Amino acid sequence: MEGTETTVETLKNGECLLVDARIVKNGKISLQFAQVIRPVNEQMSLVAYSNRYDDSFSTKARRSWLITDPQAATEDYGVDFTDTGKWYEGPKGTMLDLNILNPTLNGYNVRLAIKETTEPTPYQQENIETSCKTRGKGGDPITHNGEYIFSNVIVVGVKGEQEVEHTRLEADPVGVAAVQENQVELGSMVGELETSEIGL
Repeated sequence: MEGTETTVETLKNGECLLVDARIVKNGKISLQFAQVIRPVNEQMSLVAYSNRYDDSFSTKARRSWLITDPQAATEDYGVDFTDTGKWYEGPKGTMLDLNILNPTLNGYNVRLAIKETTEPTPYQQENIETSCKTRGKGGDPITHNGEYIFSNVIVVGVKGEQEVEHTRLEADPVGVAAVQENQVELGSMVGELETSEIGL
């Protein structure tokens, strides 16, 4: 597969881009994929379109990374990842630019799938405020049944015109997250009072 002039910024809805590769630990490489994912029946947001040059309103491509072996990746994507002469030292380590549009793997179209969940990864648990789903950039957290939503993206393979299956959780009405946070703070206060009473 050869690279194209397509970039992450010029991706259209549904297009997937194998952006680049980076050397990681234990002789492995990390492949970065990007895709703009919007529901087919989604209405056009005039606010977002009218502010398309404002980064806080723009629809950005989702990203996902796949760890693999250089030899396996060479066989899978038709790029010689073992040729060290093509790699260069970048700000994030040893990199290889690819820009392969709509890559395929063993007859499967490589795409990204959104998997929303209320169960955070260890990293998300430690960084809830920056990892949970929010109402716009820097907005209030979005919850599902009172719990924070975490929107993860994974790399999948689909056949032909098969649709990618996304998992999207229904959001609570605005204000539920704030109520939950207040309840947690109140619970902490009650616990402190009980501790103080025990010490009397």
